[in-house]
Amino acid sequence: MATLKITRISTILGCALLVIMALFHGSGINYISDLMQQSDAEPFLKEIFPVLFAHPSLQLFGLAGLGIVTLFMKQEIGKILCFIAIMVCVDSLLAFSLGAIIPGILLIIASLLFVLGAIKHLR
Repeated sequence: MATLKITRISTILGCALLVIMALFHGSGINYISDLMQQSDAEPFLKEIFPVLFAHPSLQLFGLAGLGIVTLFMKQEIGKILCFIAIMVCVDSLLAFSLGAIIPGILLIIASLLFVLGAIKHLR
């Protein structure tokens, strides 16, 4: 019973961090789009940039939703939580490569929470 509780709590916390990161990232779309419009970038880039900028937020919402779905599953929870952890870890590496230290750290924490949930469930 205790391991199931740890899995649930770590999954909920990990999902909450992903939703916070998605909202944080998505809140900057107007600011970044305005900067892009003012730049001397190609018109094609100016047109597709808002969609490209919104994609990471949608991905984080999707991964958080998948995490929430695992709370209602009976089987393969550990495998799905491992998958989410890997995807979030890759996102954190991308954040670090762009110099986004705080988002990278928050994403690593979320990834570790999903790993903790998977380990506790697989035991």
